Amino acid sequence: MRRMIVAWGLLALLLGGCLADAWYVRRLTGGMIGQLEQAQEEATGGRWEQALELTRQAGECWADNDFYLHVFMRHADTDQILLTMRSVEQAILLEEADQYATSNAMLITQLELLAEMEQPSLTNVL
Repeated sequence: MRRMIVAWGLLALLLGGCLADAWYVRRLTGGMIGQLEQAQEEATGGRWEQALELTRQAGECWADNDFYLHVFMRHADTDQILLTMRSVEQAILLEEADQYATSNAMLITQLELLAEMEQPSLTNVL
């Protein structure tokens, strides 16, 4: 009986950790997506400096959580997001509206997929 209690306790602990990770990643990427969408609006209005500032804030948020992301996420996914973030910043600096819109949409999609990957669902379990 004691073994079953320990096993159930470990299972509950692991499930709690997975749910906490899913919540944290959703919160982290949600904030960054909000900043990137706001940056898109600024760039559309021709306010490139504000768009750059918002994009850099999102990048700083990513950098602040780099250790956590590299421990719990696939390195290929986190590295690809970082590369896309640099592409977005470069498009802003060059004020290339089409390239920026494409890169920013790709970055937002990558962040959404990263958060979705951590959500408890039948698709992710199987």
